Amino acid sequence: MQRIKVALGARSYSIVVASGLVDRLSEHLPTGKKALITTKEINKLYGERVAQAIGEHTLILVPDGEEAKQWNVLENLLGDLLDSGLDRGSTIIALGGGSVGDLAGFAASIYMRGIKIVQIPTTLLAMVDSSIGGKTAINHPRGKNLVGSFWQPSLVLIDPLFLETLPTREIRSGLAEVIKYGVINDPELFKLLESKNPESLTAEDMVEIVARCAATKARYVEQDEEDRLGIRAALNYGHTVGHAVEKLTNHDVNHGEGVAVGMVVAALISMEHGLLREKEYQLIIKLIEEYGLPTKLPEIDFSEVVKVMHKDKKAESGNIVFVLPTGIGKAPALRQVGEPTIRKALEANR
Repeated sequence: MQRIKVALGARSYSIVVASGLVDRLSEHLPTGKKALITTKEINKLYGERVAQAIGEHTLILVPDGEEAKQWNVLENLLGDLLDSGLDRGSTIIALGGGSVGDLAGFAASIYMRGIKIVQIPTTLLAMVDSSIGGKTAINHPRGKNLVGSFWQPSLVLIDPLFLETLPTREIRSGLAEVIKYGVINDPELFKLLESKNPESLTAEDMVEIVARCAATKARYVEQDEEDRLGIRAALNYGHTVGHAVEKLTNHDVNHGEGVAVGMVVAALISMEHGLLREKEYQLIIKLIEEYGLPTKLPEIDFSEVVKVMHKDKKAESGNIVFVLPTGIGKAPALRQVGEPTIRKALEANR
């Protein structure tokens, strides 16, 4: 078992990572009334096991994926919480991927002006990223994650055994974020990944990998809790191009696949700026390929890619900002990048 503390004063909490934790949830959960928020599919896979582990609670099922992050779903969820009699001393438990965590976290932040939430992520992406840091949101007809709040969990419980039922493509998607952490902060994690491959990763490896990623995310959150100082922006390495690719392919390219390609493009730009050596660029590409992730852009219009990137949340006064790697395990640089340089990198990646 590994325990990582997120030090945020009165809002501090622990991230517990252990194989088999799903059967020992009651040892960690707070007392009081509880509501378990999950999807029909996850409840079918783990509902009975989790229910036995957490004891008396109210079960609330929500849609899967982005369908969960809608106004009407939030309104119905809040009504269910009221019907179940949850009070300000109660706890919401979010069991699922990023969408469930986002919805449940936002509901916890506004229900009776805020109640405790425990995040139990079931996807690799959620384990290493969205369950940590307190970003919660639902979607608006005009865009993703436009309505939300910062509401730190009171606890994050991570059991890599949940990954046993995750489709291979989703595991690889999460591994793109894992590789990102190795590049921007953790050279030992990068070396660990180099010494393995997706098929040889054991449960013990996954505990180590998830814990290292969680520790990195925790350190960034501690320095820039509400993402206002630009420090947390480093966590978006690969995301500038990645989000554009996701959007322009109508999510046929998933999040991790988009980030993988985005990391390669950002590395090309970083070499152009003299920040990254060719040898390190090749190491990044090799590792991404080793884990079954794409390194080349799909057939999309580069002009559309640039147009979408102009709307990226990191853009400054209309200028596109990239997170550029400076080495393996070294802090990246944030740079405004001109369109000619971007187009050159996109062309080189084709």
